[in-house]
Amino acid sequence: MNAPDRYERFVVPEGTKKQLHRDPNVLFAGYKLPHPLQYKIIVRIQTTSQSSPTQAYSQAIDDLDKELDSLKKGFEDEKTRFEEKLRQGY
Repeated sequence: MNAPDRYERFVVPEGTKKQLHRDPNVLFAGYKLPHPLQYKIIVRIQTTSQSSPTQAYSQAIDDLDKELDSLKKGFEDEKTRFEEKLRQGY
């Protein structure tokens, strides 16, 4: 069973927040959804003087994109290996 759409809205902001917390220049990262019926997310990022919130957010998105590409490649590689084993009769 898939989760209802109302739960899907938390995936992107939560992943972004966790990625921001990995950045040593980020002092605080959080988000809130003002109301469940509004498709609006408020993001708050506090950084050191070495980085701006915009830079930290952009870097977090880029890092997440790279992680997802790596995950996709790993999945496709394993799928190919599995299909090859099936063709060989395992």
